[in-house]
Amino acid sequence: MLSTADGAIDGAETISPAELARRMSFYEIGPDELACLVEARATLGQVQQQCTQALHAHMLQFSNLSGMLAKENSLGVLAEAHRRYFADMTAGRLDQDYVDNRLRVGYAHQRIGLEPQWYLGAYRKYLSELMLALYRERSDDQAFLQTYDAVLKLICFDMSLAIDTYIHADRQHIVRLKDYAEQVIGSIPCGVMVIDLQGQVCTLNPAIEAMLDLPPGGPRQVGALVREPAIGRRIALGLERSYFHEEFVIANGNRHLRCLLSRAVLTGKEVLMLIAEDITVPLQARAALHDSEERFRVAFGQAAVGLAQIARDGRWLRVNRKLQQILGYDEAQLAHMRLQDSSLEEDRDADEQAMAMLASGACADVSRDKRCLHKDGHLVWTTVTMSPMRASDGELSFICVVEDISQRKAAELALLHQATHDALTGLANRALLQDRLDQAIAFARRAGHIAAVLFIDLDRFKNINDSLGHEAGDDVILEVGRRLQMCTRAGDTIARLGGDEFVLILPNLASGDQVAPLAQAVLDALMEPMVLGGHEVSPVASIGISLFPRDGADRQAMLKNADTALYRAKDRGRGCFQFYAQEMNARTLDRLALESRLRHALERREFVVHYQPQFDVASGAIVGTEALLRWQQADGSLLGPADFIPIAEETGLIVPIGEWVLRTACAQRAAWQAAGLPGVRMAVNLSVRQFQQAGLEAMIEAALRETGCRAEWLELEITESMLMDRPDEVAATLHRLNAMGVQLSIDDFGTGYSSLTYLKRFPIHALKIDRSFVLDVTTDEDAAAIARAIVVLAHSMKLTVVAEGVETQAQWDFLRAEACDQVQGFLMSRPVAADAIAALLAAGA
Repeated sequence: MLSTADGAIDGAETISPAELARRMSFYEIGPDELACLVEARATLGQVQQQCTQALHAHMLQFSNLSGMLAKENSLGVLAEAHRRYFADMTAGRLDQDYVDNRLRVGYAHQRIGLEPQWYLGAYRKYLSELMLALYRERSDDQAFLQTYDAVLKLICFDMSLAIDTYIHADRQHIVRLKDYAEQVIGSIPCGVMVIDLQGQVCTLNPAIEAMLDLPPGGPRQVGALVREPAIGRRIALGLERSYFHEEFVIANGNRHLRCLLSRAVLTGKEVLMLIAEDITVPLQARAALHDSEERFRVAFGQAAVGLAQIARDGRWLRVNRKLQQILGYDEAQLAHMRLQDSSLEEDRDADEQAMAMLASGACADVSRDKRCLHKDGHLVWTTVTMSPMRASDGELSFICVVEDISQRKAAELALLHQATHDALTGLANRALLQDRLDQAIAFARRAGHIAAVLFIDLDRFKNINDSLGHEAGDDVILEVGRRLQMCTRAGDTIARLGGDEFVLILPNLASGDQVAPLAQAVLDALMEPMVLGGHEVSPVASIGISLFPRDGADRQAMLKNADTALYRAKDRGRGCFQFYAQEMNARTLDRLALESRLRHALERREFVVHYQPQFDVASGAIVGTEALLRWQQADGSLLGPADFIPIAEETGLIVPIGEWVLRTACAQRAAWQAAGLPGVRMAVNLSVRQFQQAGLEAMIEAALRETGCRAEWLELEITESMLMDRPDEVAATLHRLNAMGVQLSIDDFGTGYSSLTYLKRFPIHALKIDRSFVLDVTTDEDAAAIARAIVVLAHSMKLTVVAEGVETQAQWDFLRAEACDQVQGFLMSRPVAADAIAALLAAGA
């Protein structure tokens, strides 16, 4: 066995020379065996490396071993250890140094958590591999058996040393646990007494001696030792019964003890265990606390304002009757709610900030006016004051005082509304308009956005007043205000300056192009007929528009220029709108005219599809075509997609147009197939609006079925930005399309933003390098590096790479050198009509 005699190894034990000699005798290891190993040194050296490799391959099959070997250079270190082991094993000596070295190895394996079964398994694998290797190396059976027998004896001897290290480590661990338990029991404030079933006290800590006034060194028989009658009776019962478990409290003089007495099993033997706790001080404190709490309870409950204690996360811990009246909930309901639940959504951040400031000690209290949600849904104006309170255990909470100020606020709001709103319509008046316009300009200046002012004047309103009376005129003004509210956004301001003049403030606009559609919508809404006293009236309005910062840097300039634009609109025939900047008028009118023609282009069959072939870089063969939309206008001019697709996207017309393109392309692909032309892939772009449209998969299935186009012939091109908008929903849609057999590719890759984590989730088949990178690959190292990286990325994800916009032979050569799979561009072919593609396919066949 191991001992701590001479030769201790780094604090671990070793074996004595006598024990070494005894073990060598037992394992029959003598000079002959050691000489045999020396004689086989060269042979063993030849097979050592293959044995080591076989062992490593075997160990890596098991997760708990491969995890240990996963660290940097672990296999290299292990291989070096194996080499040294072969060298030591064949050195011809089995002395104390050899033994100490093997023990060190055993201790190291035990410390890293290598279980004995895996340790022995590794030795077993050594023996198996060594036997086979020796058998191959030694043709003489007698020599083989003699060598293998010597190796077997020495390895078994080594295994015995390893097992000893594990046994010794476990024994030491048990001793440490025993010492630890005795120290813990001796130092805990609770009293502990363990009694065997013969009534002998086995364990007695200092705390129980003090609690029961036990004499030091007294008798070990429990009946003679414990003089307290209540405990003595229960101990007697516990020793008699096979099951006993009781908690009780006793008074021992001025001391109160809470005791637990129960039968238990320790080290395989039944014992009776007594645990005692001195609760004298807590009982006294509880009595004093009860008196204090009673006084607080009466004052808390009868307070004329709402009082509450709130947890750090906002939970109501305690509330008084007044607060229950203010919020409309009883105490039981509030116990399941938080402060934030009775706050408006826009106030919740302020609540959180206030509690954070109090918790950090940044201020001693916080007070503010806020609206609270009553149980029945109405709002209650309150003044809420909060202060931090930290309990004796360090737990932080807040004391909250809530005062109902609804009546005062109602009076204040009524006065403020009268001062800032039009008496007839309830819309903003001139004073509020000026304030809101100042705010809109300030925000637009900070954010770099645009703000718009629309001056609206009803044309010939005087005729309505004169013919139908002022009461009818008021009705018209009220209806105009209602219709303006229906046309505007929640954050816009509608003001009535007086008479028939209205002003709209449109803050936070990304582009001035957003103003014209809204102005037209206002004109259309106001022209809807209204019936007054049996007469049908259709108000017509003129609108003047100014934009910040182009048409003015402050409120006065914006209002003045919008008024100027209004008179220009009236001069041009009324019932229209005019921008202060004439050039914007022209651009806006052109856009509106284009939008109007676009709405009829599909029904008039003005759209055509051209096809651009895609070529395999390696073979030069056509492998696909991309369907590209063109608009053949009535005047014969041909518009490219950049001129009208953005408008189609904005108006939603892209959905029916996109479906027409898909059906046309699928029908053309089926026609080429029927004509016996070589099979190519048909690529069709999907817009964002199409992709988000309900029933997309059903529409594609119907198009394939009705045109006779097979799913695997079709490739749908989507953009990076579409992938990142609600990625879980996008992934589900793409997987359904993929399940149909449709191919999927990402168009303009590299110009948007993609998360590679998300990208690998999508069933994508190809990436298309955007033409902006291809254009500069031969002149711009950055563009070349990006294109090269996209190719490597795609191939690493087993995706096809298609380069767009190839216009020069140098670009083709670069892409071919970088192993790009396919290309398309003007170098090979511009987008052409379907019959031209058919001719190319026929020539290639």
